Amino acid sequence: MTSTRIVIKDDRQFEQLEAVRERHGVNWRGMLIKGAEQLEAGGVLPSGDECLGEDG
Repeated sequence: MTSTRIVIKDDRQFEQLEAVRERHGVNWRGMLIKGAEQLEAGGVLPSGDECLGEDG
């Protein structure tokens, strides 16, 4: 099995990601796969810090 390590910038960023994960009932792998599917379907992500709602 292949694995990937993701370094989360800080506790606030982790809490935001964890809340999204829990709200949608997926594990970390599922969240990554769903995000990739959305991008492949033409989904557009905000640039830079806007991705996680940070003030920049």
